[in-house]
Amino acid sequence: MECKYVKGSSVIEMSYIIPLFLWMFVMIMHAVFYYHDKAVINGAAAETAVLGSQAVRRQTADYDLEGFFRQRTDGKLIFLTDTDVAVEKTEDQVTVSVSASKSLMKVNVSHTSLIVKPEERIRWME
Repeated sequence: MECKYVKGSSVIEMSYIIPLFLWMFVMIMHAVFYYHDKAVINGAAAETAVLGSQAVRRQTADYDLEGFFRQRTDGKLIFLTDTDVAVEKTEDQVTVSVSASKSLMKVNVSHTSLIVKPEERIRWME
């Protein structure tokens, strides 16, 4: 039976390299979680803006746009779970602004959807 020995210098080198690899893995996971949450927030803000612009045309419907945004993001965010939502309606557009942050990572998203009134345009053309 033959015994193999490892030099002490390789053990010392690995003790420096292994924590570096673990740190890189953790940083990559943080970046993946950040971009996942950014995509979810971006999509939910866009959907909320479009719903807000369509809700103006439907006089009978009254939507809670901030609640709609929260419903779209509940249980889907991994890293940026604390979000601030602001919905601003003007005469010709709806703007949804969202900000979220955790430590050094921050996301600010703003989506605007124009309020179109094709019925008025069609009546004007006739």
